[in-house]
Amino acid sequence: MKKYIKTCSIFTLSLVLAYYLFEPIFLYNIGWKNKPNTSNIQPVQTHNDLILNKADSILKAIYTKLDAPAVSIAVGQNNKVIWSNVIGYQDIENKTLADLTTKFRIGSTSKAVTSLGIGVLLQNNKLNLDHQVQQFVSYAKDPLKDLTLKQLASHTSGIRNYGACLCFPIWEYYNNDSYSSVEESVSLFKNDELLFTPGDNFSYSSYNFTLLSAMIEEASGKPFPKFMKESVFEPLHATFIIEETSETIKDAAEFYDVTNQKYKKVYPVNNSNKWAGGGFLASPTDLIKLGNAFLNNELFDKNTTDLLTAPVMLNNSKVNEQNYAIGWRNDAKDIFNNGTTIRVWHHGGIANGSISLLALFPEHNLSISMLANKNGSSSDLFENVYAIAKIFINPKI
Repeated sequence: MKKYIKTCSIFTLSLVLAYYLFEPIFLYNIGWKNKPNTSNIQPVQTHNDLILNKADSILKAIYTKLDAPAVSIAVGQNNKVIWSNVIGYQDIENKTLADLTTKFRIGSTSKAVTSLGIGVLLQNNKLNLDHQVQQFVSYAKDPLKDLTLKQLASHTSGIRNYGACLCFPIWEYYNNDSYSSVEESVSLFKNDELLFTPGDNFSYSSYNFTLLSAMIEEASGKPFPKFMKESVFEPLHATFIIEETSETIKDAAEFYDVTNQKYKKVYPVNNSNKWAGGGFLASPTDLIKLGNAFLNNELFDKNTTDLLTAPVMLNNSKVNEQNYAIGWRNDAKDIFNNGTTIRVWHHGGIANGSISLLALFPEHNLSISMLANKNGSSSDLFENVYAIAKIFINPKI
């Protein structure tokens, strides 16, 4: 009997342990509900201007194609917000429609946001691209201390990305622990070996920006959230939120998985370990205010903008494989399919239950931001953002 009880106890303990280790998988398979019919939902604004009305129609088509609970887009040109609109549910269960102030997780688009903070410090000579981590971060030891700002901000440092951990759940991406400081967040990877000799290769990792935010804190003399608020957001009258807990944030969308006309809320996560690289929430208009400022030299001069948008060279004198600069990808795209390319500075993001894209077209002083509250890939958004861009670049198409 004792042996039977012991066996049952071990079996039960193993099941409990397995559940908490793989909790996101267990929960993903339960709780699905039928998605409500959204065919009659319209954008919250109707514009009479022909171009703006065309953008409204494109938004409705994007909403149908993406099958997201809500899609929100804003456009800026010549330092003004010239169009914004949103369609769908901020909260499906309570049938709360999204509005122009609804905040979404922006995921890795946070890196482009953080680049503006870097620009402020570059402009004020408090940082330069060749500064080493050890010059600012006393708690950084080998192998992190010799890395440079440029290597961190361009993902050429060799720091690993999210992986498995001795934690519940087992994947760092689904971390729901609360981190009270950047130093605590750096502890997640500070003792891990680098993937390659810094500068030799490219490997995308949000942890680069976690360590980068530690440099920002020391250079500015302020906690990272306070610095970004006072030096970037408030001067531009933008209302970004940094996700510090897994609790519901006022004015934020609910975040969903959507498939086969069914939906469910995503697994609750805590993004406090990756503020600079993936922890911001914003509306598209907030992002456009930053995009406008970036294109029109509101926070720093053109020389600093050029530093932030120049693709970083590897040690072999070749540009890294993603044309990655300092928080931005810098590409040339033939969006009209006519053989003529235009410059696009962009960054996309995925966060649990949200996808985002911010794209700037410097030759046209145009910025576009698009957000949706469903899991997916930011690559799903490019053709949609380009469809919007076309009508503002060439209204006759």
